[in-house]
Amino acid sequence: MKKLVNWQKREIATAIAVAMAGVGIVSGSASAQEAGQNQTAPQVEEIMVTGRLRDAARSIVMERVEQAFAAEVVGVEQISRAGDSDVAMALRRVTGLSLVDGKYIYVRGLGERYSSATLNGAEIPSPELSRNVIPLDYIPASILSSVKVHKAYSADQPAAFGGGNVNIRTRGTPDELVFDVSVGTGWNSENSGKGLRNLGDQGGMPSEVMAAINKYQGDIRPANITRLEYPGVSTPTAAQRLEGERINRELMLTLNRDVDIETEKSLNPDSTLSVTLGNAFDLNNDFTFGALASVGRGQSTRNADQFEQSFAKPEEVFVDVRRSYTTDNLTGALNLSLNYQDRHTVATNTYLLQDDEDLSSVVKGFNSDFLPNSGSQRQTNVSRLEKRELLVNQVTGEHKFERYDLDFIKFPSILNPITSVDVQWFYSDATASTEIPNSSTVQSTNRIDTDTRIVLSRQVNSGPSAQFSFLELEDRVESWGHQIDAQFDLGATTGTLSGGYNNSTRAREYYGYTTNFVIGARNREGTPSQVLSDSNLSDPNSGFFLNMGSNFGTESYIAGETKLAAFGAVELMFLDNWRLNAGVRWEDFARGVLPLDLLDYSGVALGAVIDNMQQPGSNVALREDGYYPAAAVTYMRDGLFGTDNFQLRFGYGKTVVRPDLREYADIQFIDPELNTRVQGNPNLIFSNIDHVDLRSELYFDNGDNLTMSLFYKDITNPIESVERPGPQDARLLSFENAESGEIYGVEFEGLKNIGRGFFVGGNLVLSDSELRFNAASSQTSLSRRLTGHSKYVVNTQVGYDSDNGKHAASLLYNVFGDRVFFGGRNETPDAFESPFHSLDLTYSYFATDRITLRLRAQNLLQENREFYQGDVKIVDVETGSRLRLDLSWKL
Repeated sequence: MKKLVNWQKREIATAIAVAMAGVGIVSGSASAQEAGQNQTAPQVEEIMVTGRLRDAARSIVMERVEQAFAAEVVGVEQISRAGDSDVAMALRRVTGLSLVDGKYIYVRGLGERYSSATLNGAEIPSPELSRNVIPLDYIPASILSSVKVHKAYSADQPAAFGGGNVNIRTRGTPDELVFDVSVGTGWNSENSGKGLRNLGDQGGMPSEVMAAINKYQGDIRPANITRLEYPGVSTPTAAQRLEGERINRELMLTLNRDVDIETEKSLNPDSTLSVTLGNAFDLNNDFTFGALASVGRGQSTRNADQFEQSFAKPEEVFVDVRRSYTTDNLTGALNLSLNYQDRHTVATNTYLLQDDEDLSSVVKGFNSDFLPNSGSQRQTNVSRLEKRELLVNQVTGEHKFERYDLDFIKFPSILNPITSVDVQWFYSDATASTEIPNSSTVQSTNRIDTDTRIVLSRQVNSGPSAQFSFLELEDRVESWGHQIDAQFDLGATTGTLSGGYNNSTRAREYYGYTTNFVIGARNREGTPSQVLSDSNLSDPNSGFFLNMGSNFGTESYIAGETKLAAFGAVELMFLDNWRLNAGVRWEDFARGVLPLDLLDYSGVALGAVIDNMQQPGSNVALREDGYYPAAAVTYMRDGLFGTDNFQLRFGYGKTVVRPDLREYADIQFIDPELNTRVQGNPNLIFSNIDHVDLRSELYFDNGDNLTMSLFYKDITNPIESVERPGPQDARLLSFENAESGEIYGVEFEGLKNIGRGFFVGGNLVLSDSELRFNAASSQTSLSRRLTGHSKYVVNTQVGYDSDNGKHAASLLYNVFGDRVFFGGRNETPDAFESPFHSLDLTYSYFATDRITLRLRAQNLLQENREFYQGDVKIVDVETGSRLRLDLSWKL
């Protein structure tokens, strides 16, 4: 990838950020494996039931039974048989989870800020410019083994735990030959025939412009070019000024200006292809080598139109946004393993995920300067190619030692009860990168017929109305750690003693340049490509020139984070029916964020940052360490209330939620989900959370089950999305700490066979929350619900399995209650997202043991996402229904 900043500057910048975080070269990670759950608990007897989906729906409870802390598990069989294509789809049916924009998971009604995602237990960065967590539709189902959602904190997990942690567990090497091929196609109802397409080629920043930025010290305006071309000349001659203008015109001509958008393009159907091949090879009686490789390719197009209007003047300030996305993604995975006697395994995992998204957008609307009855209309054309990539390399090890393996060690007598020891370790190196080689924004004024609003003529606005932006993000997380579990037997009591160490470093570089075409008074009629034509730009009398900068201010920063952690825990089984798990985690966290002005060659901006660092209470760098305890008590009784297995567990945990770098950095960015401008806040502080859970689980011998949970979270200094004063016609959101908050509720989940191949399952969450701001806050509501919280979340499923095993179907319904989008300010009401009802249908035909045909229909109700402030609908996003057909064959 072409870099905007040379590698020497990049290395120096990263070193500065890490140094500010107050650490050296040591790095590590969060635990790579699930821990502390090895003690055998009473088991649910396996029930043999013919029917694919019933087996899949019940499979999630089997691992959950043995967990000391509340967790949900979605297995590979359930993912495959339900037809889920990615992690996000697989999690829609989990109790208390709701899916937003098809990508982000809200746990127990809390937004994605309170959720985290790990890959095989290791932290991974997100290639999304505007999100802390990786979009879960980014991870294809083809590489999954299972997904585990931790809803209660335990000491072996990272202390940054809010609503929950999603651990994505990938496939290991197979025990026998595996060969799978799958092809698919799909359609979206919003793609009915027409969309938008950028006609030009999205090239990167020309080398001539980059050279000019360096040569003319960040200022490429004609006057500054003349000043530096003729040093010592206080009053340039006319010829010298013309030379500066000529050089500037030559720079304009190097930029790709073919940015017109075609509005009558037909959209192609989606397509997917994936191939998986793997096998195991016995090297001798002791060693087995395994390998698994998979590759997948997908292309999709979709329209995502929306309507926006101002709360204050909805009849005067509103826009229609037409957007079309074309996405091309590539997935590659390679897993290798070496196994010794099924007791020692060393494995490597390599994943490459690439996702290129091409956006074309036309925005037409009105504001206070262009009223609907004025005969003039604002138009903004936006073209953007965003190239995202995630590369992960992991090495893991698992070693099981029985007591006789350890006889050569002279244990102290106190350790004689140890019966076995398990050792797990890992190293992970993950790099997420995003490149926007060219994003163009051109603002125009249309003369329209006031009755029909048909465009009669178009004129590009004068001034800096055409912007070309170039951006690069690289976010690298390097981590490693180990964990030791020692099982012991004291006679009346058995248990596991666990301990581990984790370390991680993170380095993020965010670089952005924006070039502005300043449009003169002449030659402004026509489309953007016509106005920015070679002939216009070459005309010395046009008044056009090029400069640097943007409307956002500081666009770039570098940052470093380090995290050092250690934990210890003990699990005890006693009196046949009781299990106790208690532990504590210590974490030392440090962060440094350095804003950059890439156009400042004088050193003034950097000097200001250095001065700020030396001030008392500076927020450029911070460091904090703390202890985070967790405890759970479980009562287990077979046969109670007619169950095959009954469990009642109580859990407590203390954790922290830290602002993400995008929230903490003093920059502005565009959140593409709703095209909203967002400002970071470097004054944010950490949020501390106390968690309490009470959960009862009833499992019956016919496979039915029922779960009921109570939960409570007390949050100190919660981080909230709030509205800020912004540009005249743009919404600006930011982040702010409230004083305190709490959330509490109850969850129900159940599965019931109703005969003739049918079964029903579902879950319900009823909860409430309260947020309290300081009386001096500018927030309209000093007491309200937390951002992203829904009072209810409902997931239901009706499934069918034919007796001959040839057919399976499921109908899934999901709805969440209204939730706060952002907090209003200065008497402006809070904004809410309305409830969204989703109905999905999946049908699978198992033609043979090797061939499966699957049909999926999503969002059959075709509901839109709607956002309100008071009685005013401020955003209305069209989503449409989606139809997908897949054919798979396996050896």
